Amino acid sequence: MSAFQRAIAICTGIVLATATILGTATITWAGTEEEREDAIEELNRSQEIFQEIAANPDTQIPTEVMRESKAVIIITNVGQGGFIFGGRRGDGLMVLREANSTWSNPAFMTLGGGSFGLQFGGRSSDLVMLVMTQEAIDDILDGDVELGGNVTGTAGPVGATVVDPAAANGDILIYSRSSGLFGGATAGATSIEFDDERNEAFYGVENVTPSQIFTNINLRPAASVASLEQTLLLAE
Repeated sequence: MSAFQRAIAICTGIVLATATILGTATITWAGTEEEREDAIEELNRSQEIFQEIAANPDTQIPTEVMRESKAVIIITNVGQGGFIFGGRRGDGLMVLREANSTWSNPAFMTLGGGSFGLQFGGRSSDLVMLVMTQEAIDDILDGDVELGGNVTGTAGPVGATVVDPAAANGDILIYSRSSGLFGGATAGATSIEFDDERNEAFYGVENVTPSQIFTNINLRPAASVASLEQTLLLAE
């Protein structure tokens, strides 16, 4: 074989190897820069809302309860319509507690459904929900959760005094920024779902799943995620 033929063979091999790699790749990048910036804004807004709720004596989450939580869901700008009769929607995120008591990557979520049955009039609200049971987390990951249905959502205890976490009943403990605690009312007919489009845009990976987000540390994208984690740790 001549030198020219050997060069052609080498080049052909490189082309075939490259085609094989590209053909078997499982990661497809998704989302525009504008969509990613929108997701980052939601993350920063969620962090700000958690900080405000944690700093307000009327909605302050007891540290003992926070330490016992298995996940945190933060939902911003929950609907403008009346909550007695009518629909609502809010956007936010969820993080899981890791085995070493740190927090996972955030997965973006939406909240929607019928009425809470609460006297909120036409104001919007921001919510922090502490998920207290593994069963509730499993239901959320399975896409099968409805507050007031298979998962109970109740008002969480507030204040800086020592609280027995066992006395806080419910799969999810709810805190509201707009007018403090829910006053013991339950939240019914409310669904919580993952926002696939926003998750794809934020992480830049097409078809990324909540399980991948929560467990794959290589997906951790930006300094804003570390800032959110630090805010949650300070609340404990």
